[in-house]
Amino acid sequence: MSGIPQLTGLGDLLVGTSGSLSLAEAAPSSPALMLVSTTISPAPFKGGSLLPVPVLLTLVVPSDSMGGSLMPRTYWPSGLSGVSLSFQSAILEIAAVKGVALSNALCADVP
Repeated sequence: MSGIPQLTGLGDLLVGTSGSLSLAEAAPSSPALMLVSTTISPAPFKGGSLLPVPVLLTLVVPSDSMGGSLMPRTYWPSGLSGVSLSFQSAILEIAAVKGVALSNALCADVP
């Protein structure tokens, strides 16, 4: 097992600003999903807890050879003021319980 996957965010969620989400400590060169929701309703998933439930958006973001993944954004869109967003990654990890490792979840409130 590679370690406990860590999801971090950088940047403000202000219209026109850039930023990124970054995944580290994931299994190298593995399929991974970024799960996004507007709520946090913890649910059991593959031996862990999935927090962004219900999942509204799923992005395929595989890890690189070092077990990392960078998801940059160049522009934050308008029209999301007042929305809360939650993010969590699920990574295929053969050594993990039930074959999937979950990152920590991030929560962000759009001003």
